[in-house]
Amino acid sequence: MSRQRTYWKYLVSLCLVSSLCGCVTGQHQMSEVHYDDQTVTAKVKAALSNDPTLKKYAIGVQTIKGEVVLEGKVDSMQDVYKAAEVVNHVEGVQSLFNDLDVK
Repeated sequence: MSRQRTYWKYLVSLCLVSSLCGCVTGQHQMSEVHYDDQTVTAKVKAALSNDPTLKKYAIGVQTIKGEVVLEGKVDSMQDVYKAAEVVNHVEGVQSLFNDLDVK
């Protein structure tokens, strides 16, 4: 009888620990959203092409581990700053290296 009781205690404890671990993992996954580099690049390109000031430029976009790199030529420093502003509002961008040149 004692052996069966120990078995049930062990089983209940194991179930309890397993369910608690599942709750913690689920909360962690919900709070951390990860975007792959291709998704971030696509979102940045879409944001730049939707901006009336920037859509006329051929701006190259690369994303490496969440860091976005912009390359190309624009007409003014104001356009360089505008591109940085647009990119920094895109979800998933970790950091920005703005390598845009003024013509």
